[in-house]
Amino acid sequence: MKTRTSAALTLCALLALSLSLCTAAAAQLQKIQAQKIKVIADQDSAGPQGTNFLSLLMLLRAPEINLLGITTVSGDQWVEPATVFALWATELTGRTDVPVVKGAENPLVNSKHEVELREALYGSIVGWRGSFNPDAPKPSETWAPPGGFPKVKARPGRAADFIIETIRANPGEVVLYCAGPLTNLALAVRMDPAIVPLTKAIYIMGGNLREGSELNWWWDPEAAFIVLREPWKEMVVSPYEAGAQVWSSAALMEQIVKAGGPLAAHVKQEYLQAQPPAGTSMWSMMWDELLVASLIDPTVIKKSETMYLDVDIDHGTTYGQTVVWKKPEEIPTFFLPYSGPRPVDREKWIGHLMPPAGVHPASVQTEVDAEKFMKFFVMSMSR
Repeated sequence: MKTRTSAALTLCALLALSLSLCTAAAAQLQKIQAQKIKVIADQDSAGPQGTNFLSLLMLLRAPEINLLGITTVSGDQWVEPATVFALWATELTGRTDVPVVKGAENPLVNSKHEVELREALYGSIVGWRGSFNPDAPKPSETWAPPGGFPKVKARPGRAADFIIETIRANPGEVVLYCAGPLTNLALAVRMDPAIVPLTKAIYIMGGNLREGSELNWWWDPEAAFIVLREPWKEMVVSPYEAGAQVWSSAALMEQIVKAGGPLAAHVKQEYLQAQPPAGTSMWSMMWDELLVASLIDPTVIKKSETMYLDVDIDHGTTYGQTVVWKKPEEIPTFFLPYSGPRPVDREKWIGHLMPPAGVHPASVQTEVDAEKFMKFFVMSMSR
């Protein structure tokens, strides 16, 4: 009887210790999760190669990121195939716990018909137009990723609703990663403007600091116009010129394959063995990958500048182009004070140098530490 009692006490002690260890482990896991950056990824998730898809793989694999969901939008590809490839990304990385929610198929106002009308008036656009390209598939057309269509399905509902609900469920904690046209986000802030002060930060890949257009803002200028004019707590913009400082290459992908890791076989198959269709290239500027890297490790950016960015929504020759205003470091110096006999009134000039009404400051990435970024990219794709 005594032996049985001792055994029972020992068992109870072991169970108590086990429960204590489980509770401690759960608390530690909860602490680790709380330290992660909560992110919603909103983008035109084109695949199976390219900047869109690689950036998704980085986000899905990053231990620093708690990816709350992926919302898809048309841009480089129509939203239907973009959703297929976003779902495939979650399967490829073993992260089917991350919900994928389909978003807007068309811009708020812009359309392929309007693009064609503007071209008839002002001349054809030679550059990239995403799903408005003359040879783009139909919006409803999808095609299987390597290995077949994903088995996991998109979560029912609309991207804008998911963005609102997720931010409200995590007030002050969510970072919006926006690497496609801003249609979903524009809809969300119009439906519920109160999510803006509840958002921790917004990271945007878009805009062009020189004359010309960049696809994400050109595709849906009104959406970019709306989003840029919201008073976000922190707004970081990675423009076309930042991503142009880093290019993907066979040598870069060979490093990932050599390092091994869960994505090595995918990279080898899709970048070193596959042949791109005629008239296309495997290699591109790494716009979206750079935005992911800077979100996790800001030191990959050597220099950022405060700028006030806007988008031209007059439906003329410059429709969709970025409008940039930077406060001059010093007041202008003139050859002679033509307007009068007195010296320049510095205080009056400083008071005059004001940004356009309605726009807000953004931290704009202008110079990249290419070497550090490349190392970060290889590491993130190899771990």
